Amino acid sequence: MGVRPRDWYPLADSDPIPGDPERLEQLGKKLRKTAEELDKQLGHIKAVVEVESWDSDAGKEFREKVKESRGKLEAALKRYETTADAIGDSIVDYGVGYEANAAAAPQDYVTDLNRAQKIADVALREARSAQERKSNAEKSLNQLTARDEKKDKEDLEGRRDAAGDDVAAAKRKLAEAQRIRDQAAKVARDAIDDVISNDSLKDGFWDDFGDAVSFVADVTEGIAKWAGIASLLVGWIPVIGQALAGLLGAISMVATLINVLCTVIQVAMGDAAWTDLAWAAVGFLAMGVGKAFSKVAGRFVSTTIKRMDLAGKAARSSKAARRQGKQFNKLAGKKASFEKDDMLKSIQEVFTEPFTKAVWKDGWKALRGRSGYRDAKNAVIIRGEGSFPLGSARSFSLADAGVASQLKEIKGMSGALSHFPGVNKLATTATVMSGVGSAITVGGLFIDEVSGGDD
Repeated sequence: MGVRPRDWYPLADSDPIPGDPERLEQLGKKLRKTAEELDKQLGHIKAVVEVESWDSDAGKEFREKVKESRGKLEAALKRYETTADAIGDSIVDYGVGYEANAAAAPQDYVTDLNRAQKIADVALREARSAQERKSNAEKSLNQLTARDEKKDKEDLEGRRDAAGDDVAAAKRKLAEAQRIRDQAAKVARDAIDDVISNDSLKDGFWDDFGDAVSFVADVTEGIAKWAGIASLLVGWIPVIGQALAGLLGAISMVATLINVLCTVIQVAMGDAAWTDLAWAAVGFLAMGVGKAFSKVAGRFVSTTIKRMDLAGKAARSSKAARRQGKQFNKLAGKKASFEKDDMLKSIQEVFTEPFTKAVWKDGWKALRGRSGYRDAKNAVIIRGEGSFPLGSARSFSLADAGVASQLKEIKGMSGALSHFPGVNKLATTATVMSGVGSAITVGGLFIDEVSGGDD
């Protein structure tokens, strides 16, 4: 391709007829070559179908299959031929003159684009020449004095106006070039759209349905992931945190259920593998396990707070303090463990919790009520001894929303009970248990990325 002009003054700010006809011509040649190859293969298929000597059941079945494929190949051939015809595979050159290019009959897109560019180039050359004559005339007019002849002024004004008319004529030529290009583009586009929209290769209902399912799967995957993360990030907020976390967790779980349903549909349609569904199931199990760990942590935290409360009351009596010290050692040495139905109930809750009225009611109530935000802010300021940022830093936790506030309570109480053996170990154990549950839940949310599902 010849280098296109970059400066289009005084006609335009940039190239008004962009494009590379020679590259489009090469594309047309490739399309034509593909069409010819398809035509050749269709000839082979036709020959196979017409063979009568292979008259066995296998031969008949093969011919039936070939006939089905033949229709698809014929449609593909039509597409390639039509596109090659519309784009063009050989540029017809009408020279560099305006008249020949403007008067030529419409051809394919590459030929019409090429002649439109030739017309635009002519218009640019003429416009530049005319603009230069106009500028010179205006400059001479500006230099005239009162003593100069009136005839000289009229002559210069005539030159200026004539040059202006030539610039306008060049702009009309450019408009004609754009019309030729636009008309050629429309004809090519309509021809390609027509063949694509009316053959056997056109996407049907199930293709559109599959695209819709894929879109919903992608959207719900993102909602499930980030709503789940958000539910962990807000659980530490005093007063409203648990309700907010419950609402966000329910949104995450509903989105996850829809995403899994989409995966089931995609597997049934052949658009996803069984392994994708298996990883989705693993994600559910991980969330259930995370909940189970949080349950155990919750029981351990509740027991620890009760014990700390008793220890605080027994501090006045040395005998009672020794007794509480033994209880602390006993509790600290006791392993937090799952009860019989913890795991099963937790996995069931993954499916049932999002559809309980209390989760949504409490969550929306927390969002709507101003008093909850005000009380939460005041609680954080108190924890920060008057400083909201400090209180936020002290309050922040990735623990499960159900135990986050209790863990902060344990931390606050443990300072006053540090003389009791095992207190620090109890606080650490409770935090670790809840942290493990949150980590497993996060793992469930990101299981698709671990499995390479986004590739």
